[in-house]
Amino acid sequence: MVLLLLFGLLDYPALGMSVELGILAGLRLATVAALLVLALKLKRKPSLASDGYAVTAIEIFGFVLFFFLYFIRHDIVSWVIGVAAMMILSLYVFIPNRVYLSTATAAFGISGMMYSVWLNGFGAAELTGLFFILGLPTVVGFFFTLRLQAGQRQQYALYQQVTSINRNLQNEIKRREALEEELKRQATTDPLTGLFNRRQYEMLFNRERERCSRQHKYICLCVADLDHFKRINDTYGHDIGDLALRHTADLFSNLLRQSDVVGRFGGEEFVLILPDTDLEQAVAVISRLRQELEITPLPSAAGDIKLTATFGVTQVFTGDETIEAVIKRADQGLYEGKGAGRNRVMTA
Repeated sequence: MVLLLLFGLLDYPALGMSVELGILAGLRLATVAALLVLALKLKRKPSLASDGYAVTAIEIFGFVLFFFLYFIRHDIVSWVIGVAAMMILSLYVFIPNRVYLSTATAAFGISGMMYSVWLNGFGAAELTGLFFILGLPTVVGFFFTLRLQAGQRQQYALYQQVTSINRNLQNEIKRREALEEELKRQATTDPLTGLFNRRQYEMLFNRERERCSRQHKYICLCVADLDHFKRINDTYGHDIGDLALRHTADLFSNLLRQSDVVGRFGGEEFVLILPDTDLEQAVAVISRLRQELEITPLPSAAGDIKLTATFGVTQVFTGDETIEAVIKRADQGLYEGKGAGRNRVMTA
């Protein structure tokens, strides 16, 4: 737009205040207005650029200005023809993805320029020369653009292939991460209750015991056993027995702190590890668990089933070398509770 207006400044010294100057100025302003309207509408409707027809229409309208220049500015006829050739080549260079639309525009420009030359009385020799002058950039631009498009298509195909490979790699990485998490979960948790298995809660016990020892804090361990669990299996079936184990596991996990460790010891027995807790505090916590389990029956198709458990609690001492020794001591309290009537908390 700026170039069109700046070149218009050269018309005044040659034409003065004349009708011809007004015609050229009007054509320049009309072309500038068309470009301005297109630029403003592109923000709301980008398809005007992608489909190419609006741009082609402005290109064709711009050629009309050069037709009039040929008739009005006789002093720059050779310059007008040279610029027209440059314009044709520029169509392919600056808008390479519209080769056939650009060719149609170039054909319109060549036809219009040759018609203008013919109207001015030039013969076949001049027309032939003009045809070759304007046809050469058209042919060069056409085949250059076809090669450029072929290269772009190859690059795009390669880009699509790389994108697809990267997407597949990302999906594979996510799949492997999910598989790794699942394997880790299976290696550290009990499949029925979702609690830590023996390998994992022993590792956590050793870690917490070392930490509490360094910080001179207490740590306690509890073994819990569901009362009359065999009777539940025999009366209601093993499916209800599994539900009872999951029900108990969920209740323990929800009531204890996040820092506490809940694991399945085996069968209907559970291991509870309470870091930063002395024996008196542990008894209070476990007593609350016992009460909540007693007042929270297991819902089933056969009706609500009352569950109770017996707990053996012990404090971990410096001389306890392994978790087995601690569990064995907690088991003694558990057996005493079983002998005393079950559904109670015993210390050892």
